[in-house]
Amino acid sequence: MGKFISLIIILLSFALSLSAGEDAVLKEAKKAFSKKAYQEAIKKFTKYSESHPSDGVSFMYMGYIYEYKKDYPKSIQNFRKAAELNLDKDQRKTVLLKLALFFNYHQDWNLAAAYSSRYLKYDSKNEEMQKIYNRAVGNRGNPGANTAHIQPLKPAEPKHNEEKTVHHNKPDQDKKDNGKQNLSSQEDGSDSIKPSSDYEKKVAANPTNDDLRWEYALALFEEKKFDLAEENIKILIERNPTRTRYHYKMGIVKLRKDDPKAAIESFEKARKNPLSKDTNVFFYYVYLNEGLAYQKLNQLDQAEASFKAAHKQLAKDTPLLALARLKHQKSSWEECVQNAEGAVAIAGQVESHMFRFICLAESGKTGTKLDSSFEKYFQFLESNFQSPTKAPDKYKIGFLRLARHLTALGKENTAEKYFASLENDTDVNGTREYLFYRGKNLFYLNKFDTAIPLLQKVPNSSAAYYLLARAFAKKGDLNSTKSNLKSAGQMKDEYWTMASKEEDFKEFLKDSKFVDFINKKGVETNTEVPSQTPSSSVKTAPPVANGTGTTPLPSTPSPQKNP
Repeated sequence: MGKFISLIIILLSFALSLSAGEDAVLKEAKKAFSKKAYQEAIKKFTKYSESHPSDGVSFMYMGYIYEYKKDYPKSIQNFRKAAELNLDKDQRKTVLLKLALFFNYHQDWNLAAAYSSRYLKYDSKNEEMQKIYNRAVGNRGNPGANTAHIQPLKPAEPKHNEEKTVHHNKPDQDKKDNGKQNLSSQEDGSDSIKPSSDYEKKVAANPTNDDLRWEYALALFEEKKFDLAEENIKILIERNPTRTRYHYKMGIVKLRKDDPKAAIESFEKARKNPLSKDTNVFFYYVYLNEGLAYQKLNQLDQAEASFKAAHKQLAKDTPLLALARLKHQKSSWEECVQNAEGAVAIAGQVESHMFRFICLAESGKTGTKLDSSFEKYFQFLESNFQSPTKAPDKYKIGFLRLARHLTALGKENTAEKYFASLENDTDVNGTREYLFYRGKNLFYLNKFDTAIPLLQKVPNSSAAYYLLARAFAKKGDLNSTKSNLKSAGQMKDEYWTMASKEEDFKEFLKDSKFVDFINKKGVETNTEVPSQTPSSSVKTAPPVANGTGTTPLPSTPSPQKNP
C-alpha cells in the first residue's frame, strides 16, 4: 500500500506544473494552491469549473484543499465529482485510488467495489487493488456497507497507509450534481451500482435467483425506493430466514422508513445469527443502528446501552459522538463533555468539537478545551457556509450557544447572524434563552426597538428588566426606565447599586427626583415635604436604605462608567 501513497505524491507534483497554454484562471488557481492560499484557490477553481463544466481538474484540486483543511466530507465530494469528469490518465488514477482506499476502509462495499473496479481498468495487475475489489464484492449488503445514515467515521490511525479521510454523508448528491454532465466521452466508463431498472426484467425472468434479487434490493435501496426494497427483502427472508444480511438490511430499511420499532426487531433477529467473519464489525454496526432506533423512540436508556455496546466492539469515535448527542439531549453536561472529549481524541470531527464546546459552556467551564473546540466549530462554519441557514441541521444544534459565546466575545454582528438563523425555528425562538440572549445582543448593537419586544417576552427575569431599563433610558423614556428598573430591583437588590453608576442613566441621574427614586428603591412620594430647621433638642438619625447599610445617593451624583 505504501507504493500507492508514493504514486499519489508523484502524480500530485506532476499535476502542479503549470503548462504555458492552460487557462489563465486555472493558472492563478494553481498558483494560489501552491502558496497555500486556499480560500483564494477555491474561489478561482470554482470560477474555472463554471466556465469548464466538463473538466474535473478543479474538483480534484479542491479535493486536496479540503483534505488539507481536514474538511473530509467536502474533500470526498470533490474527488467524486472529479472522477466523473475529464481528467488525464494519471490524474484519474490518483482520484480513483483515493476513493477506493477511502470506501474500503469505511466498509462501504458498493462504492469500494465501484471505484476499485474503475482503477483496475488502468492497472489490472495491481494485487492490492484486486483484493479490495474482491472483498467489496463479497461483502455488498452486509453490515458496514452503505452506512451513510450513520455519522461519518474517521480513523485515529489509518491502516496500511490508507488516506485519512471521512465518509461522505450524502453519496447520492454527486449523482444529482453530475447528472447534467455528458459522461459519454469518459475513456474508462463507470462501474458504479447499476440502476434498479436493469434488474427488473432479470428478476422477473429468474424469480428464484436470490443473488439477483438481492442485487435488485440493494439497487432499490440506493435509489431510496424503500417500499420496493422491503418487499424484495421480505421474499429473501421467507426463503432463507437465518440469513443475517437480510435481517440487517431490513432493519436499515425500516429506519429509513421511520419505523424504529420494526427496525429493532430486525436487528435483534440479525444478532441471533452473527456473521462468522469480522463478528465485531457486524455487532458494531448492528448496535450502532439499534441505538439510533431506540433514540428515535425516545428510549434513551436503551439507546445509551446500544451505543456503549457498539463502542465496546470497535473503539471508534462514532458511538462516543452518539453518546455525546444523547447526553446533550438529556442535559447531562458532564457526561456529554466526557464522551465528546473521547470522540475528539479519536478523530476530532467538527461535530465532536461542537458538543464539547456546547456542554463545557453549559456546565460553566472555561479554558483551553472550550476555546479550542469553539474555534474548530466556529471556523468550520465560517469557512464552509456563507449563510448559517445553509449548514446541515446537525451543526445547528450549537448555534444558540455559539451566538451567546460570540456576544460575550464582543462579536455582536457575527452573533446576530446566528441568532437570526434561528428566528423561524419554533423549537428555539420561543425559549427563554433565545429571547433573552438575542435581546441582549441586539441591545449591544444599539438596536433598541428590536431588542425591547424580545426582552419583554422574558418572564420574571431581573436581568431582562434591567436591560429594558437601560434600553428605554437610551430612548429617553423616563417612565419605562423607572418601571423596569423597579421590577429588576425588587427581584435583586444589587441593581439599585448598579443603577447609581450606570452610564446609560447618565442624563436621568442629573435629576434629583430620579436619584431619590433610586435612593428609596422605587418608592416615590407625590408631595414634597417642606423644609424645616430641626430643633436643637431633636436629633435626626442618619438615613439608612432599608437595612442594607448603604446611604442614599447625593442629589448631584458623579456617574461612573459601567465596566
